[in-house]
Amino acid sequence: MSGAPTLAWSDFARGRYVPGGSHSYFTGSETQLLDLVAAHWDDRRPGSGRSDLTDVVVVPVPPGGFVCGTVKVDEATNLQARFVRRQAHEEGFVAVFADGPREPALHAAVVLYSADALEHNGGRRSSDAAWEVVCVIAAPVADEPMDPLTMARNMLAEAGGTPCEYTATQFAEAVWYWAARVDVSAQDN
Repeated sequence: MSGAPTLAWSDFARGRYVPGGSHSYFTGSETQLLDLVAAHWDDRRPGSGRSDLTDVVVVPVPPGGFVCGTVKVDEATNLQARFVRRQAHEEGFVAVFADGPREPALHAAVVLYSADALEHNGGRRSSDAAWEVVCVIAAPVADEPMDPLTMARNMLAEAGGTPCEYTATQFAEAVWYWAARVDVSAQDN
């Protein structure tokens, strides 16, 4: 096993990446996910828009037990738009959802923020751990691009964002990828 630091779930992730929701999730326990992250800690890489391992890391893990939160859309997909807010202190936005089969989880990763990164931009920590889980990614492709709205929130240092820079190519790839996918409707499993 690696020399992983102390790890915990953020309250944000704990409430967001759950069965029955519109996001990816892990079917095991919180402790099992943390153990999986610890076992693969040495494989971590900088998070999107980052150049080092100090603030945000992505830990690739085997996809077994992970469930995607996306639906691949086409002309026949019934789409629904809703005004949502990720957290009470953040700006709301229009999100598009669809009923339909979730895409297969062929790749999985866990995004963690350092204690310092969690406190950037008025944020807060949920534990005394050195790193907290903020995102559970289950995707049909390796290195799924970040949602463009999340990228914008980060780059503009909006409430709930973690300031960083992205290239025009990173934005374009994210827009292209997400133009064919939406989050699954929360009631759809």
